[in-house]
Amino acid sequence: MVNQKLTRREFVGGSLAASLLGSVYEESHAQEDATGGAKYELFWGDLHNHNAVGYAKGSLERSYDIARNHLDFFCFTGHSQWHDMPKMPQNKHLKWVRGFEVMKNNWPNVIRLANKYYAPGEFVPFVGYEWHSSSYGDVCIVFPGSEAELVNLNSIKEFQEFARSRSAILIPHHPSYKQGWRGQNWGVLDPTVSPVVEIFSEHGNAESDRGPHRYIRHSMGGRYTKNTLQWLWRQGAQVGVVASTDDHLGYPGAYGEGLVAAYAKTLTRESIMEALKARRTYGVSGDRIELDFRLNDHWMGRTIPATGDRNIRVKVKGKDVIDRVEVLRNNKVIHRDHPVDRTIGASSWKKSVLCRIEFGWGPWGDLNMARICDWRFRVVVNNGRILCATPCFQSGPFDEKRRNRITMIDDRSFEVLSYTSRMQAYEERATNAIVLEIQGTPKTELKIAVTRPAKMTFAKLLEELAESSDVEFTGPFTSESILLHRVVFSENYSTDFKLMDKRETGRTDWYYVRVVQSNGSMAWSSPIWLESSP
Repeated sequence: MVNQKLTRREFVGGSLAASLLGSVYEESHAQEDATGGAKYELFWGDLHNHNAVGYAKGSLERSYDIARNHLDFFCFTGHSQWHDMPKMPQNKHLKWVRGFEVMKNNWPNVIRLANKYYAPGEFVPFVGYEWHSSSYGDVCIVFPGSEAELVNLNSIKEFQEFARSRSAILIPHHPSYKQGWRGQNWGVLDPTVSPVVEIFSEHGNAESDRGPHRYIRHSMGGRYTKNTLQWLWRQGAQVGVVASTDDHLGYPGAYGEGLVAAYAKTLTRESIMEALKARRTYGVSGDRIELDFRLNDHWMGRTIPATGDRNIRVKVKGKDVIDRVEVLRNNKVIHRDHPVDRTIGASSWKKSVLCRIEFGWGPWGDLNMARICDWRFRVVVNNGRILCATPCFQSGPFDEKRRNRITMIDDRSFEVLSYTSRMQAYEERATNAIVLEIQGTPKTELKIAVTRPAKMTFAKLLEELAESSDVEFTGPFTSESILLHRVVFSENYSTDFKLMDKRETGRTDWYYVRVVQSNGSMAWSSPIWLESSP
């Protein structure tokens, strides 16, 4: 039996399986590029996040403490300027003015902490900041190394040239607001310095104006068709996608607000930046869905010469039931795969299963019993092994001192320290969760010992959870509860398929993949472009 404390990198995203349980883990997370022999590993990050160094909440030190615990890379992007900011009713624009001053005064510390916490192979922080613009659209600058400059510029052209001269990138975000309302002005987009665009954040989904996750939470209106990614790709722009939270409660990687996935050779600033510039990236809305998309053996993000035979390969591993995996050509679905429909049998137990432990809820908001519930519990897996434990921790409520974290894990057990509340809960989702990947049998037992908010112990066999979920309450009516979701089998949470698309058009085509889980979590790949000769 393995019994040791593990780092975040060793339990998030399947690394525990690779490092300790390789005999039962089917594939390495290092993926090879058949065209060049390079091997890439999947890393998770948040490149757009805020705190009180600006006009949001929380200390910069707290942001790093949270990010280092569950992310591979991170960029704090403090609010820095708004060159064409309108004067607002009741002088509300002074909120921004004061925030910009805070960022300016703390700029040396922003650089210092990013360099202090840089640990190649373990955690990669970047230096950056956010630039507001009503007329051009908001962008975040991400610098490649240890040096960075905070400059005030009124022109996007000047900002693009500044970024280019520093080998930095500019990432447009919440692009689908209308131009003039901090939506993107695609007419000034320069893909050489903005290779990727933020497709998802707490603002919503910018893929199209008809997809799920509407723009609804802010003052800039709804999604404008001509500012969506699908519209941009239709105009011929070749940009990839990322997602990041844009969280204002100082919580990097907040669940449900967006994450960026990057395929890179190593976990270093140089390698992650190379992946971003190569568009070897994708975005997720919530769950850390693993997505590998190739066309004629080329990675997502590539531009390649057009051929008549387009050999498409898609591999997906979700964190819940996958409703569908869609391959799109020129924004139109050409193939759908439905893992949700696959039949489960006795042989399904030979592969690992998923079980989500979700906890929180508590008093209904209208009862006016707002409170923060502190959680501490231990989960033991008997007659089975933990391959991976993925945290799904949301940003609310804001608390400078409390933390959500998996404090200990080995292949038989783990411990959780957390807190939940209906106050400031993102999308009123007053819960946190851990997704377990378990190698076991129908008789594998999941035993949970709770010490806070109440002392209680209960257990379920996986065969019981394959039939029905289970809910346990921590006290009388209005008390918080724990939900053990139904077991998800490999047939329903993963897929691997090939597709041949034969096409001769004399024009440039683009392909990308969209994943939709049954619980609403989504993933979007960067496109692959097949460029016809002039």
